[in-house]
Amino acid sequence: MTITRIVAALGIASALATQAWADLSYGTFTWDQLPGYFTPLANVAGIVALLGSVGHRRRTEPRWVAIMRVNAATYLVIVGAVYWAVLAPFTEPIFPWANAVIHGGSAVVLVLDWLVVGTRRRLTSRHLWSVLVLPGMWLGYLMVRGIVDGWVPYPFLDPARGAIAVAGSLLGIAATGVIVAGILHLLGALRGRIMAPVPAPVPAQTRPQETRPVTRGLGSTQRI
Repeated sequence: MTITRIVAALGIASALATQAWADLSYGTFTWDQLPGYFTPLANVAGIVALLGSVGHRRRTEPRWVAIMRVNAATYLVIVGAVYWAVLAPFTEPIFPWANAVIHGGSAVVLVLDWLVVGTRRRLTSRHLWSVLVLPGMWLGYLMVRGIVDGWVPYPFLDPARGAIAVAGSLLGIAATGVIVAGILHLLGALRGRIMAPVPAPVPAQTRPQETRPVTRGLGSTQRI
């Protein structure tokens, strides 16, 4: 599994680099705009999650690695769902393979890694909310960026729509993220219970055989 994770991480990284090069060379993107898009951020999180889990067995995997894996899978699922449902009809990727990897293939890899490999770490509802940390930091960056130069990466973040509309979009995305993360947490917990090794039965202790005297002739006994 270590080799598989390394190969998968390298594949996602190569697709991300190829897509970034195409966007910068043939699109209207600039280097300072790349951090504003959530797709590169989510794929970087996936790469870090895969490489961070290298060398750890399920029994020795740190809790932070398990959290990073399930959160990265959540981000990539949302990226893929939004892209193929909303944005794909309006895009013509220069490198279709790279576009497919960062908008779907990476999500498949991270979800399968979570469900097939699993984790022995018990994650509680408190860990579920950690899925909002990275998007929260990303939105904080975009708010500062919007104040500085007025640039926003997505139409649903455009202040011209009104504060209520923007807030509604953000709450909807946050709720979707929590729901997806909750489903992955639940599936991971069920997988852990199903695949947990069954303890070997403990042999019943045999009671020592009682001895009683047996009479052999007059005046002589033997214990059996």
